[in-house]
Amino acid sequence: MRFGLLASIGLCVPALGQAQSLQLDFAAESDAFGDAAAEYRSIWQADGERIVEVMERLTGLEFEAGPVRVIVHEGISFSGYRDIPMRMRASYSRSTKQATLVHELAHRLISERVPGSFEDHPIIFLFVYDAWVELWGREFAHREVEVESARRGPSNYAGTWQSVLALSADERAQRFQQFLREHPQR
Repeated sequence: MRFGLLASIGLCVPALGQAQSLQLDFAAESDAFGDAAAEYRSIWQADGERIVEVMERLTGLEFEAGPVRVIVHEGISFSGYRDIPMRMRASYSRSTKQATLVHELAHRLISERVPGSFEDHPIIFLFVYDAWVELWGREFAHREVEVESARRGPSNYAGTWQSVLALSADERAQRFQQFLREHPQR
């Protein structure tokens, strides 16, 4: 009896010997964004573990455990930093919500290696595309590159995507490894 009880307890505590997975807590900025927050939450529940696994494997980096607060609003998406919440645009289609979640998590993943003023899109795009392909397929990735390339703002997404995708997957991986060597964790 004692052995059975100890064996049962051992089965209930697998996380003690394993790294914690990234925890995201989604909240709507107002009631108007409740459905969008629920959609982001459903994406994370369905794909969160795979997103973390793929991004960590592609980069060799590890996410913080969290919890990370994610505010769903109608404005520019933002990765946040440490205790500063992420912000995700409510009105995106489901596929663009998926893509943007990976994009913003990519910023967080390398944030300990670059100063806040560093233009990191040329770096995160080295692995974001390959993560999208692995998670949701090449067609999905191509569509979301088109979506991002149409965005206007301080970052030249179209030019950056064009430059990054001119490289092969192996060249992108090598370039990212070079970035890691040149930018040790701060």
